[in-house]
Amino acid sequence: MKQKLSSSIKHSYTIDLSSKYPHTSIAVQLYMGFVRVKFLGAHQKDAFGKTVGLMGDFNTGKTLARDGVTALDDFIAVGNEWQVLPSEPRLFHEAAHPQFPEPCLHPEDPHGERHRRLDESNISVEEAEEACATLKDPLSIPDCVYDILSTQDLGMVGAF
Repeated sequence: MKQKLSSSIKHSYTIDLSSKYPHTSIAVQLYMGFVRVKFLGAHQKDAFGKTVGLMGDFNTGKTLARDGVTALDDFIAVGNEWQVLPSEPRLFHEAAHPQFPEPCLHPEDPHGERHRRLDESNISVEEAEEACATLKDPLSIPDCVYDILSTQDLGMVGAF
């Protein structure tokens, strides 16, 4: 894994899979506490086609339980379902709070407090759309607009 881009608020790491899947990689970007994962390259279907996990089914985008069949539409349920179990290998040297069987920490409810803040927004939808209109990938624009409105930070366009 190599670090590609670094600043005080944005870091980008590339996991090169070329030894098995030529010109294929995984890009992990960290921006102001947000994480973005992108699958890149010519052999994505070969490398990731059967992948199912916390990010969902690679082919369908459906968020599934560990059984690979049960569809979960609640992101809190998805996070709890995919929490690392004591029987599974560890990725990190130190185990941070919380650890199973203690439940995961839940994010802010996007339909609760965030919704109320959007009503009091200093940044309009039009301003967010204008900031995001410069993006090369048109499919990223709705996510960019949502992130700007959620954080009230036009600088979030930098995450894309």
